[in-house]
Amino acid sequence: MDTGVLPEMIYYSFCGLVGPKCCDCDQGNEAFQKWCSGQEVQDALKKKRLAEIAKNLKFSELPVHWKEKTLESLEGQENLKLTVNRYLDGFQKFREQGTGMYLWSEGSGRGKTHVLSAVCNELIQRYLVPCIFLTEEQMYFRIREAYENHAVSEKKQYRKFMETKCLFLDDLGATKITAWKNEVLTGILDYRLNHRLPTFFTSNFSLQSYELSLQNASIARPCRITSRIYEMCCGFIMEIRGEDFRKKLHF
Repeated sequence: MDTGVLPEMIYYSFCGLVGPKCCDCDQGNEAFQKWCSGQEVQDALKKKRLAEIAKNLKFSELPVHWKEKTLESLEGQENLKLTVNRYLDGFQKFREQGTGMYLWSEGSGRGKTHVLSAVCNELIQRYLVPCIFLTEEQMYFRIREAYENHAVSEKKQYRKFMETKCLFLDDLGATKITAWKNEVLTGILDYRLNHRLPTFFTSNFSLQSYELSLQNASIARPCRITSRIYEMCCGFIMEIRGEDFRKKLHF
């Protein structure tokens, strides 16, 4: 009886195991599927996936405080959770479009960073997407650091933020605005917009008030950044309301 299994063994990179070589026939396909569904292969795939998640979490530099945050652990904000979950469920489509999110509130402690870190965690866990999570000021610091550290390529550092699959910028607008920072941010967002790479933001400014702050800082063409964000985050520009949860901790 033809089992479809050949006498030789080969290495399968998708699971990191050596297994039977199967012929290109119905019996061989059936035998290969049966081997793939076996416990050894499933355990290897699970181990490989967990290793990829750990690698991406480390690469993301998501602060320890935020690594365990989930949408479920956020109190209230039910409508926001529904919208964010809609984004997560449809991420493959939104990713192709280069769509990200812009979360803002007029005060601190409303849960913006909580939500954004939960989104970052979910994209890594569910879709194995490489992400970078940092504040706007930290991004500028990394690029400035390259000027003074010959071991770090400024161009490489700059392109890292331009090209990463998903970029999370926390606290947009919290840093003092300068012409240099404005040009750096514009360049990064311009590249990401043109290459449809999702970018996620939190800010204490609505986009209108952020543009006004750029204007007040005498930044030329202040709408360059905000118009890009409008396009990059279309459908997911959300105000987060509610009380400052940090103040509640003192009562």
